[in-house]
Amino acid sequence: MTPVEAMMKRTPYLAALLLAASLQPARADVLDGLIFGAKCMGAADRKACEEQAKRDAEDTRERIRQQPDPSHRPLTDLDSPDDTLGKKIYRNWRKNLECHPYSARTVRDVDSTYARVMSRYSFVTPNQAKVQSGTGEAGLYIAGYLHETNPGALYRLEQVVHSPDVANGRRQYKLRLDLGRDGSGTRVTGQYCVTTDDPTGWRDLPDQVLKSLNNTF
Repeated sequence: MTPVEAMMKRTPYLAALLLAASLQPARADVLDGLIFGAKCMGAADRKACEEQAKRDAEDTRERIRQQPDPSHRPLTDLDSPDDTLGKKIYRNWRKNLECHPYSARTVRDVDSTYARVMSRYSFVTPNQAKVQSGTGEAGLYIAGYLHETNPGALYRLEQVVHSPDVANGRRQYKLRLDLGRDGSGTRVTGQYCVTTDDPTGWRDLPDQVLKSLNNTF
């Protein structure tokens, strides 16, 4: 008797598991049949034993499928003690915000208005975002970044920004702006937002941002 035959005789269930593992191209139901057959060898009611073993295996597979993948934990799980930079950015600029609506009309055409906004508020284009460090580009998108351009018609912008006329450029806030052509001028709609997590305080900031926007448009 060979060592393999001896092992099969002494521990048929273990041997079936090893055989199943070696038959990777085989269908799952064939492997299950090998395992269940070995597991129920010698049972008084072998058929009932195999059916119960199959139900147990299906239940186990379902529990495994329903378990979350630890490598894809949602960024919004802010209760975790592991407070990563990404979570801090998300919390500051996507969750803990105070936002105010904004609308205005300027006599400047839409392309000139876009150029003025880009210069004043440190908006970056997608190409400019790509040349930043990996952390910098990732931070933009986590905080909420949008830059869509349709020259002569519509520009849609969203980004955490700063400007020299707000706290001397030392504090950040968030702008969401749609710049749409309105005759020979431009209709501006959107929001300006401040984070309530600002360590220097935030209640004085909305008025400063509003003043800056009114001076811009």
